[in-house]
Amino acid sequence: MPDHDAAPEPLRKPARPAAPAPAAQAPAVRASDQERDAAAALLSDALALGRISADEHSDRLEAVYQARTRAELVPLTADLPAPEPGRALADPVDAEPVTALFSKIRRGGQLPVPPHSVVHARFGAVVLDLRHAVFTRREVVIEANSFCGKIEILLPDEAQVYDTGTALFGKRSLPGKTPKGGADGPVVRITGRSVFGHVRLMRNFKWPWREWR
Repeated sequence: MPDHDAAPEPLRKPARPAAPAPAAQAPAVRASDQERDAAAALLSDALALGRISADEHSDRLEAVYQARTRAELVPLTADLPAPEPGRALADPVDAEPVTALFSKIRRGGQLPVPPHSVVHARFGAVVLDLRHAVFTRREVVIEANSFCGKIEILLPDEAQVYDTGTALFGKRSLPGKTPKGGADGPVVRITGRSVFGHVRLMRNFKWPWREWR
């Protein structure tokens, strides 16, 4: 006979289904040079249109060229509108050549440096002070042509400079000191021709009064 005094067996709770295994995280996609340049061009357009300040542009541009993945590029331009289809991005500066003819021209301050610029000194002098300039690209090209004149380019301490220009009865002087900041600084490539003239590049400039002579 069944034992009516025995305690009933406790009800068993249904087993919980096993939690699904977490999905494997997609690997970060590396950004290409073309994608970094596209982000830099968008920042330059925003600077030209007054959407961001020169200081903000400089900080974002540095981050763009340090970005390794696409995900790191996204927040740098996420608050900027995409350019209208078919509209070219604005040039942040006047692309007209700087020409000193029997005169002296000095350019300095927080001027935006375009990807390519041209400087002429003919029986005159040009002082191009880039120490506080805003580089719109990580690498820029400056075509410096001097005919019986002088061109002085003052470079930031961290800039890397390469001169591929030529001289005929002229002179081209390069800074000899190693740039500060290693390979993180802007790359400035100097081209052009010096004929009976002088193209002088300087870094770690210690005597600012000399640039006004």
